[in-house]
Amino acid sequence: MLKKVFIATLGCPKNDVDSEVLARFLSETGWIIVDALDDAEIAIVNTCGFIESAKKESIEAIWEMVTAKENGLIGKVVVTGCLAERYGDALVEEIPQLDAVLGNRDMSEIPGFLAEAIHTGNRVYRANPANFSCDWYERPTGHSHPAWAYLKISEGCDNACCYCAIPRIRGPLRSVPIESLLRQAQYIIDSGAREIVIIGQDTTAYGHDIGKKLFPELIKRLSDIEGDFWIRVLYAHPKNLDTDNIKALTETPKVVPYLELPIQHFSDPILERMGREVTSAEIREKVAILKELRPDIALRTSVIVGFPGETDDDFNRLADYIEEGYFCHGGVFEYSEEDGTIAASYSGKIPKETSETRKHLIEMIFDRVICETNRRMEELTMPVLIENAGIRPGLLWGRTQYDAPQIDRMVRVRGNASVGEIVDVNIIRGTEYHLLGVQE
Repeated sequence: MLKKVFIATLGCPKNDVDSEVLARFLSETGWIIVDALDDAEIAIVNTCGFIESAKKESIEAIWEMVTAKENGLIGKVVVTGCLAERYGDALVEEIPQLDAVLGNRDMSEIPGFLAEAIHTGNRVYRANPANFSCDWYERPTGHSHPAWAYLKISEGCDNACCYCAIPRIRGPLRSVPIESLLRQAQYIIDSGAREIVIIGQDTTAYGHDIGKKLFPELIKRLSDIEGDFWIRVLYAHPKNLDTDNIKALTETPKVVPYLELPIQHFSDPILERMGREVTSAEIREKVAILKELRPDIALRTSVIVGFPGETDDDFNRLADYIEEGYFCHGGVFEYSEEDGTIAASYSGKIPKETSETRKHLIEMIFDRVICETNRRMEELTMPVLIENAGIRPGLLWGRTQYDAPQIDRMVRVRGNASVGEIVDVNIIRGTEYHLLGVQE
């Protein structure tokens, strides 16, 4: 019987966590997880289906595995994740070489369906289960990096952003119980990690599905876990950034001065048309409060350009706000029309060349802001979490408290430390994208 499984993961950190959970379920039921396709008998592709570019990347990865199967390198190909959940019917019809197409709402089911596909030789298709429980996630997972780990605190989303297909793909908001999250966090820290990165579709909405605002309590109780480690928060929707949440983020001891706050736009007509349920004035006020309470806080954001109906004036309002420099990290995306969303029916489509130009202009502003930020950090001494100590003797790579893993800048450090150590580093130079420093 085929036993060796390779998992290819695409998309966001939430998919990374799903793959870790899936790997644990598979391992516990007798499957062997391998790190390379060459060593595998079965390939599982955990896909992303959020926007058009992500869908294309997922399809390319699927065909790569199908080709490996046709060449006799592997025996079975299984597709899961958001693309399987959203377009499962099409995948089954268009790619007959697939042995199983399985949705992502309950990873605990996949080992059983995989066994069924192998034992019977029949194709297995399963998506859109009626059960929206997140019980399958209530266990410690492995984590992909020894220095840090993601902690996914919820699944799904209740927000009504009219351009987003996530609620249709992942279902409504379901918060993982606090006690389960504390067990997972304890496991992460006991495993030697020094940073917990909190993720979810909307982290500051934690508990809203049961009628409670539990985010501040969760942050406090995570910080109460013994040990020297950082807590970082990603994906905080501005509308849910109320006074209690802001206090939790700025006053809790182990929470680093960092927050990902995706504003998406800064023109009130576009924010309203997007269904963001927050105004530009409210965004400005909340950012100002964060900066007042934690002056050194590093903010990351994401914005969308080319949304239907976006005028030059709308775009200029967004560009002017980004230019003010409150966000030292940022990503900009061209609007992607997604099947089944309200925005897909909107008039006022923006020409592709206009969207591309606007994207490049915002990217230039972000580049200038981060470059200026890096230069201001020169001659400062700050803690750095070492992530890679194997480049060559005396040369390390790490991150400051102001940078999230995998998406923000790194620090190249001259020194001697081990992966997972937090060491003081004197920043001697800020380049366009990274920092250079010397361990003290």
